[in-house]
Amino acid sequence: MVVGAAVLASAAAVVVDEVLTSPRVSAPGIPWMLAVFLGVFTVTNAFAVWTARSLGLPSFLLLSAAPSRRCWARFVVYGIGAGFLIYLTNKSLYLTTAASPFRPSAVYDLDTHFKVFALSARAALSEETMFRLFAIPFLVSVGMRFHGWRPRFGFESGPAAPPPAPARPPRAILVVAVLVSALAFGFAHALNPLAATGFGVLLGVIYLRGGWESAVTAHFLGNYLLFAGIYL
Repeated sequence: MVVGAAVLASAAAVVVDEVLTSPRVSAPGIPWMLAVFLGVFTVTNAFAVWTARSLGLPSFLLLSAAPSRRCWARFVVYGIGAGFLIYLTNKSLYLTTAASPFRPSAVYDLDTHFKVFALSARAALSEETMFRLFAIPFLVSVGMRFHGWRPRFGFESGPAAPPPAPARPPRAILVVAVLVSALAFGFAHALNPLAATGFGVLLGVIYLRGGWESAVTAHFLGNYLLFAGIYL
């Protein structure tokens, strides 16, 4: 249920933002676009959850075995608190100088709160799914193969065999995975790749400590507050 809700929210956010910002999107094409993104996010989320469980990594905070009080505390610190930290840092980069080359005012045309919300939601949901939820477990799994780890699909030892205990990746592999995913995140933000890479590292740490929900919330708050300050 958690994974399904995340898939639906991510796909819907992408489609809504496309409809608002692209005049080429026609009504007959919307169901097809939604179907494509539902398929993409279903595959990436399912792979991410399975790989994360196999490697003892977090995926969704709601799937964590931690007590609910601890999960809420992590969400408040790593989701809401880190979101305001990202906004304040972004504010110093984008809002202090009107002629700043990093200022995205020439890239987007956001004249309503709903457009700001839609763009912020699309970026947070889709990018945290691809660059954190999917990329970090995938990169860790690649690194673990050099340590002899192989994926287990649950049927190799017979149906009565207990599930294998999750592997424990070395800290060095986790660090490399966070850095590589952050670099990819930076390259995807050509407006200011260095700052985006730094935020990618922070969001990777947030994901590992607070799960996908915290990373999405922090990313959304940072973007929404920034864009609202620029455009509205």
